[in-house]
Amino acid sequence: MKLTLPYSVSALPFGLAFGAAAGALMSPAEAGLMSALVFAGAAQFAVLSMWTAPLPLAALVITAFLVNARHIVMGATLHPYFAPLPRRWVLAIAGGMTDAGWAITLQTMMRGSRDLGVLLGTIIMQWPVWVGGTVIGAVIGSSGLEPKRWGLDVLIAGVFMTSVVGLYRGRSDILPGIAAAAGTAAALLWLPGNWYILIGGLAGGLAGLVQRDE
Repeated sequence: MKLTLPYSVSALPFGLAFGAAAGALMSPAEAGLMSALVFAGAAQFAVLSMWTAPLPLAALVITAFLVNARHIVMGATLHPYFAPLPRRWVLAIAGGMTDAGWAITLQTMMRGSRDLGVLLGTIIMQWPVWVGGTVIGAVIGSSGLEPKRWGLDVLIAGVFMTSVVGLYRGRSDILPGIAAAAGTAAALLWLPGNWYILIGGLAGGLAGLVQRDE
């Protein structure tokens, strides 16, 4: 929980920005319920532009999946550390994993810990901040909290990038990193929607697999 405190503070303006944007489409209670149940900032922002009546449920589900598809790869990196633990606990807690929570947990695991409580601690710190920020932002409903106007749309990317720096282990990480960046850039240029997230993650994972087998 102490390790997550700086990230929790940085998540507050992001929650306020989402609440302000969502407040134009739904009530503060509905926005807060959405953040409480979904707990995925990037995906929630992505579906706001599609929030019309009647709701395009299939499109919403597909978009949310693509935006969060990176968690498939991220979760796989934690599997070797959590494999010996009871699966019912791992699955229950993994549902609340965030980008920052993953980075903090992986860094801790790489230092020798095998405590699922590390991931749980990140959720305990981040979830109330995200939900509370959403509700406050929706109540305020101020246009001054527009994400792009204040640069809040890049906040999650900045937090994630600075977190990844601490995961660098040496030259073996260079090829997967290049492959992930190339796959992401190519998909971003040539494919519609959010496919670049999944393509980049798969490219980096495949490069790491090939490198390990050589």
